[in-house]
Amino acid sequence: MIKLPESLRCELSRPHGKIYRDGERIFDRIEEVKKCSKLACVGDLVSRCAFLANLEPDIVVIDGKTLREKEIDFKLPESYERIYARNPAGFITSDLVRALRKAVEMALSNRKIAVIVDGEEDLAVIPLSLLMPESSLICYGQPGEGVVALVVDEERKMMVLKLLKQMLVLEEDEEIRRLR
Repeated sequence: MIKLPESLRCELSRPHGKIYRDGERIFDRIEEVKKCSKLACVGDLVSRCAFLANLEPDIVVIDGKTLREKEIDFKLPESYERIYARNPAGFITSDLVRALRKAVEMALSNRKIAVIVDGEEDLAVIPLSLLMPESSLICYGQPGEGVVALVVDEERKMMVLKLLKQMLVLEEDEEIRRLR
């Protein structure tokens, strides 16, 4: 299990990709969607907006809430296979990493996957950035601002790995070692 230290909260609260603003139809404007090899959406509201734009992300990571409190109501398409993981706020658990690794493997076989998190999904962007192939796109919410479109490339993977190495390892197992 890895914990987000207070010293990194500021760094992780800023967008790490291009930010788009414009309500529910935001995905109509995200240029990177047209060029990506795989699309992952992290967050219920972001995933809902993708579905409203008639997109079917390869992976959605949701927890049933927005801004950690308000429940969000949208129907996940039946075509999505579901994987469940536990992950408390401010942590990256082995359970989450395992679920994301499996989701990426399944997505590479052209299956649609929903990782449903019991807890908090915000930090899933970190392991997803390392697990997804280059030229993938991860879209996630930037509270009060919009949607961040993060293109996965070698430079981004190195930046994320550097951030991950600054986090506190509370419990290390094979999943955590493979990620770092």
